[in-house]
Amino acid sequence: MSSVNRQPGASTSPWLNGLTRPELTEHFKRAGLTAQQAWLTFQSLHRHGVLDPEKMQGISKVCRKFMERAPQTAELSIDEVLRAQDGTLKLRVKTFGGEAVEAVIIPNARRVTLCVSSQAGCAAGCTFCHTGTMGLLRNLDAWEIVEQVRLARAYAPTPITNLVFMGMGEPLHNEESVLRACRILNDDVGAGFSRRHIVVSTAGVGNRLRPLWESNAAALAISLHATTDEVRSRIVPLNRQWNLAALKDILLGIPWKKRESLTVAYLLLDGINDTREDARRLREWCAGLPAKVNLLEFNPFPGSTFRRTSTENLAAFRNWLHEERLFNTHRHSRGDDVMAACGQLATS
Repeated sequence: MSSVNRQPGASTSPWLNGLTRPELTEHFKRAGLTAQQAWLTFQSLHRHGVLDPEKMQGISKVCRKFMERAPQTAELSIDEVLRAQDGTLKLRVKTFGGEAVEAVIIPNARRVTLCVSSQAGCAAGCTFCHTGTMGLLRNLDAWEIVEQVRLARAYAPTPITNLVFMGMGEPLHNEESVLRACRILNDDVGAGFSRRHIVVSTAGVGNRLRPLWESNAAALAISLHATTDEVRSRIVPLNRQWNLAALKDILLGIPWKKRESLTVAYLLLDGINDTREDARRLREWCAGLPAKVNLLEFNPFPGSTFRRTSTENLAAFRNWLHEERLFNTHRHSRGDDVMAACGQLATS
């Protein structure tokens, strides 16, 4: 089980729940254990959520002794659980180093979505996001991301069906750990989440967009939030490095598969990016891409100066997009009464 004496991310004797199945198999092979024992261990860890070798089904005595000689799995703990009136659950998870990260369970009639964090804090600095006010404390290791999923299963009302990397952090600033976690969670022997049921959302780390797509580990979402470079650079500082034209060129260069889509998240801010002209420019930016626009509502946090666009203007913006023949959906805010909604996650 867990040991606070070992450092997360150590390159030697890695945590078993932070290894992909091929890596776990190779690790066992070096210890003289079979691929079958690695298969059963991986299944116990990631399908059944069992970290204690004594409770793993089908594990040989030799394998069990190997795993018990030194702590080889690590676990995080839940520091606080907050339940919103709409059924959304916010889990505050404590790490070995004392930092806290937040994961959010969002149930609805058809699915249960878990929003996971990839970093403690964030360096992207988006001005409409509470996490951005924290700065970056550190990247999370793959096992810490996977642990959020394991812990959340005990609180979800029904099995978790979808994962979104839309919690704390910019996932593509922690690409290695995020992709490793996705590969662990993709594996049919373990959790078995398909690629289309895992979404990695980025504020626009342009040079990593195609590598993420080529990994085939997750679907891609891009947080656009503006249709001019002047506005986007102000609210999404990454735009100063990869502006709207650069992002569009990179995305046009991806050989999208049939029936594959790119989610374009667009947060409506009153008087900033919610005009008829913004709707027209949004359609122009999406032209040629397999884009589906997901309109978001701003969720206030202490110190924020933005305002949520009005219900009337939200409806008007959707109508403008329909007139432009641009498919769009509206993501209703969930859990904002416990600061669990999009853009509200932050820890002291």
